[in-house]
Amino acid sequence: MATTSISLVAKQSTSSVRCRESLRLLGALQELQEGRGGIVELLGDPGSGKSRLLAQLASVARARGVTVLDGRCYPSELDEPLHVFTRALNGIMTADRLSALSSEHAELLRAGLCARLGGRGRELSPLQLSQALHALLSQAADHGLLLLLDDFHWADPQSLALADHLARWTFRAPVLLVVAHRPRQTAPSLLSTLALGAEQGRVERIDLPPLDLEQAARLLGVRPDTAWLPSALRESSGHPLYLLAQEESATRGADPRAELLTGRLAPLAAELAELDPAERLVAESAAVLGDRFSRDELAAVSELPTDETCAVVNALVQLDVLRPLRCSGTLLGFRHRLLRRVLHDQADRCWRSHAHRRALSVLNRRAASASERAVHIELSTSSFTPEDLETLARAGQEAEQTSPYDAVRWLLTALHELPAEQPTGRLLALIPPLARALRATDYLADDVQLRALLTRGSPLGPDEAVRAAIGLCVIVECLQGRFSEATELVTAALADLRAKRADNDLLAQLTIYRGIVSTLNGDEELPRIAAQALVLARNGGKRTTLAGAMALHALGELAAGRVAQSLASYDAAVRQMDELSHADVTCHSEYLALLGSCAMALGRPREAESFYERGSTVIQECSHNAMLPVLLSGLAEAQLRQGRLQSARRSAAEATELAGYLGAEQLRVVTLAQEALCVTYAEPPASNRASALTEQAVHSLRRSACRWHGLSVLTLAEALLMQGSPDRCVSLLLDLGGPELPRLEPTLRPRGFELLTLASLSGGTGSSGGTALWADRANTAAQGLRLPHNRAYALLARGHVLAEQAEWDAAVTLYQEAERAFDGAQLRLHRLTARIRSARAASNSSRPELAAELWASAQELAEQWDVLLLARLNPDTPLENALGRGCHALLPAPIPLVTGLEVLTGREREVAREAGTGRRTREIAEALGLSPRTVEVHLSRIYRKLEIGSRAELARLMAVRISTDVAT
Repeated sequence: MATTSISLVAKQSTSSVRCRESLRLLGALQELQEGRGGIVELLGDPGSGKSRLLAQLASVARARGVTVLDGRCYPSELDEPLHVFTRALNGIMTADRLSALSSEHAELLRAGLCARLGGRGRELSPLQLSQALHALLSQAADHGLLLLLDDFHWADPQSLALADHLARWTFRAPVLLVVAHRPRQTAPSLLSTLALGAEQGRVERIDLPPLDLEQAARLLGVRPDTAWLPSALRESSGHPLYLLAQEESATRGADPRAELLTGRLAPLAAELAELDPAERLVAESAAVLGDRFSRDELAAVSELPTDETCAVVNALVQLDVLRPLRCSGTLLGFRHRLLRRVLHDQADRCWRSHAHRRALSVLNRRAASASERAVHIELSTSSFTPEDLETLARAGQEAEQTSPYDAVRWLLTALHELPAEQPTGRLLALIPPLARALRATDYLADDVQLRALLTRGSPLGPDEAVRAAIGLCVIVECLQGRFSEATELVTAALADLRAKRADNDLLAQLTIYRGIVSTLNGDEELPRIAAQALVLARNGGKRTTLAGAMALHALGELAAGRVAQSLASYDAAVRQMDELSHADVTCHSEYLALLGSCAMALGRPREAESFYERGSTVIQECSHNAMLPVLLSGLAEAQLRQGRLQSARRSAAEATELAGYLGAEQLRVVTLAQEALCVTYAEPPASNRASALTEQAVHSLRRSACRWHGLSVLTLAEALLMQGSPDRCVSLLLDLGGPELPRLEPTLRPRGFELLTLASLSGGTGSSGGTALWADRANTAAQGLRLPHNRAYALLARGHVLAEQAEWDAAVTLYQEAERAFDGAQLRLHRLTARIRSARAASNSSRPELAAELWASAQELAEQWDVLLLARLNPDTPLENALGRGCHALLPAPIPLVTGLEVLTGREREVAREAGTGRRTREIAEALGLSPRTVEVHLSRIYRKLEIGSRAELARLMAVRISTDVAT
């Protein structure tokens, strides 16, 4: 049975891929056999295949009985006149043939050619010698004669003159003269004669153009649709020699200084060996400068006088080593990049290093791009200055798409070497272009050196670099909101690794990344993906991978509503993570972020804080980790829910800045919202700063289905409600898909419904059913997960309904139950608000003693935690306020910022009065019976509340206050 082979064709010779040119040469040979002589000019750039075509022609001619005379010129024979003809004609310069010629012609040939075999001979007229040679060739052409003159651009002047005269006459005998040369290096006189002959029809001109795609495919033995072939063809300029050398270097890793220079590029090496010392110096200086340069720049790098440099450059142009660039009257370049590479690699290393530093100075004066300068920086030193590293960083950003391998190397070098005091944001700004460059390089799968550079300074080995590169790209895609691209990326990587039968640990790690995308994007695949990751991690995964898989599994089970299983996986993940050392988790901070996210969802902010803090610490060991703003945002949320507002605000502010450097807009809105809520609670009512931050975050919102968007909306809704805007709170929340809040994470819905209940109680419109409806939905959402803190939100919502119905005792009971649940869940801020609501309700019931006790303890906690918004509340404040009609909500009416001391506590007023008299800290401490440290703490709070910055300002304020008191 016949079968169709789909294997690639074997590599073919240059002559076999230049079919049109080969057929024209064979046509000339056929005419020769039919008795018609002629002249063929074969011209092309170096490496275009002239010699291979001549070899094929000679082989066919010999097989057909044609006499073949083969002459090749060499640069070493420039001082040996007519040596190419002497060598080519040696086979027919016999005594019998000379005796058959006229005595004049025989004497000319003996004197001009035969004597040169012994190194002697006198100068003869080229015209007379060409006539004698014409007669000899005609006599020897019994069955046709083929005279091949290859590389004739290297011919000595006498040989050029002789060929010039030969080409002026038509051969009447069956003699075919083929002259092959490089037109850029051939003498103008011969070019003129051949051009004139072509016009008159005496010379057939065969020009060898660059190979096309089909020819290149046949030459390399690959299919025309091979992905890398077009770029290889462009890089080689279509020249067969360079194309073959490039393909061999890429597939075998051949070094131009070793295998290639003794193989395919041996003619190139021989050509460069003929350069004199000055030409070699200038050529190597050009190789250092790059792809384009001027004569002045060559003089600066070579350190030769300008006049001498110009003379040498002219010689190199004549030799076709250098060429003037098109569209430029001053710049030059190499005839091909491979030539530059060979010269650069062969230059003395010590000289080359200093030359690159001189070239860098030249390029700085030229204001060259960072990419051009970066090459010289990394080749001139191994000890980089800060300016060098900044240039490498900019170069990496410039070259991420045009030259991704260079971009990866430059960006990683900058990330590793930039000093520790460099702002973190400056380093993070390099990560998105690094990720894009890594994708363009297929995650460094074929570059061992760059894989080692990626994992330098980390516990990861070079074999784990591909996973690290893929992980970095996935995280960056998620940060920039491209979740579908992140999914495609990791799915393709997993499919490729499964096809390669990768080990389960690597598959588990990438499956965890797929789960991270699902967690952030809120799709329904999370439980299934998390289960897959856990199975893989349990069957061959490392301890670190198992911890990450367990954390993801806990989130997956929680998303599926299986709370018991989620708690079991979470506890197992915590135990596993606690057993891991600092080094074990250095490159896996995303696992700590997963664990922190799970802890927050389960209502354990204190534990979440410990995971986020640990992640923020270990991430410092990995210079190209994009997780820091994620960890800081999680840390801010955990601190905020514990009532540690100042710490939360600092974490959120830092995360906001870093997220901006990474282009993580969705995350940046989250951190802005967190900062706004911190300021709302930490400053007195009607704070302009809180309002400004909130508005900035609201205007930055972009509708999305991702988890960060839901968290942003929820946080901003709480801030708006606390600032006295219940209508806007309701509007924001209902924009999450309608009354059921479908685009809000299930673990956050009870809190969302509680805010809607409170907003409805405060007079918010658009609440679709009123307070009781929202409270019922909060209860339903809480029952679905059965977590204590979610039950607490449902209790709060039900308490709001009872307070609205004036059932104060029942409301107090629910508020206190909610407070105990929040306390057990470590949610101190909500515990405080629940206590204040209890006090509000108790003050309206028949239990004034309880109300007073609750108010006192609540204000003490608010003072202790610096929650000024809640510390300002007064049990005597009327319940009717600007938040709504008959409002029984948390806050009194927003009031303007005071200019007096009303914002201070009693103790703070005492400290302010003492400080205003000019007393020192120790004196104030002795007068009030406090420690100096306590006095300093009070003073810092006083400065913040009064918005002043020094004791001098405080003294002036106190002086005004005392004067006012005396006047009244």
